[in-house]
Amino acid sequence: MALIFRTVTSDSMEIRMYGRRILVMVPVLAAGLLGGCNDTAKMNEQDLLAENRGLRDQLTSARSAQDEAESRSRQLEYELGEARQKLADAEAQPVLPDDGAGYDWRMEDGYAVVAIEGDVLFDSGKHDLKPAAKKALAQIASVVKSDYPGSEIRINGFTDTDRIKTKKYVSNYHLGFERAYAVGQYLMSQGIPRQDISYGSFGPLKQLGTKAESRRVEVTVVPE
Repeated sequence: MALIFRTVTSDSMEIRMYGRRILVMVPVLAAGLLGGCNDTAKMNEQDLLAENRGLRDQLTSARSAQDEAESRSRQLEYELGEARQKLADAEAQPVLPDDGAGYDWRMEDGYAVVAIEGDVLFDSGKHDLKPAAKKALAQIASVVKSDYPGSEIRINGFTDTDRIKTKKYVSNYHLGFERAYAVGQYLMSQGIPRQDISYGSFGPLKQLGTKAESRRVEVTVVPE
């Protein structure tokens, strides 16, 4: 009986000791498991942060691309509006008559203007019309009567900057006026009413590229 008791007692002690070892190992294992979980959690957190940064970068790029696209769209809308306005303005402009020998038509301040070369109309330093000038003026008068009936006709003379060499004219302004008046008189002979015509002279003002170009008479047609 005593032997059995010792044996049992010995086994119990071993069991207790074994149990203590188990109890000691459990915290160690738990600590190891927790450490592994912490490492895994840290790795997952880093991956999520990296993924988050990547998504933010993509969002920033997408917003930048969107802003650029919207800016380009606004620019295209502006350019389209400008093109439409130019087209509307072009369509609103009246069709000018054809140019002829020694004269050409243009639009200025909304009015049709025909510029006639001075050298086609007159000899140097004179205001008497050349024979060939009358043909051009007859064509212009025909256009004015058919396309601009009842319009006011403003006739202005222009000269170059050379000083007058004859006592017939006090200045280039006087020469310019005499030339404008000569043109107006011929237009009247072609059926343009006297009361529709007015005269002016800019003399050597408003020079063009060359002296020959500067010597001219301009007829401005002002509709009613």
